[in-house]
Amino acid sequence: MATKQQQVAEIVEGTAVGLAALGVTHVSSWKLDLEFAFSHAWRRWAFRGDYPSINRAAKPDNEFWIGVTRSERRKGAAVIWRHDSGEYEIVLGNGGWTPEEAVRLIGDRPLDDWIALASPFKEHLERKDV
Repeated sequence: MATKQQQVAEIVEGTAVGLAALGVTHVSSWKLDLEFAFSHAWRRWAFRGDYPSINRAAKPDNEFWIGVTRSERRKGAAVIWRHDSGEYEIVLGNGGWTPEEAVRLIGDRPLDDWIALASPFKEHLERKDV
């Protein structure tokens, strides 16, 4: 079984690769925006039970937020959330990878599963912007 930190890192990277597959390159860096978007998506995601350390956490959205803030410092990450001028830029590999390439380094879950998590995340952020 993966540790809590490994599960958080996989969810953070997987969400980012799913967003990248949907054409999203930047998202708000405001904590509440990201936490609400993640909470909205997490409750709807069919595979959340595969991540018991996050699923059983008192605040899964806060676990996600912490993982995002640590993303930029992770060495060897397939995907990072780079803080840039009030936003997070989603960077795959060294900036030249496709989502299909990056997803191979994020556990065993296929890209479609990450897109299923990222879609309601993206929709929630877009509704907030309206």
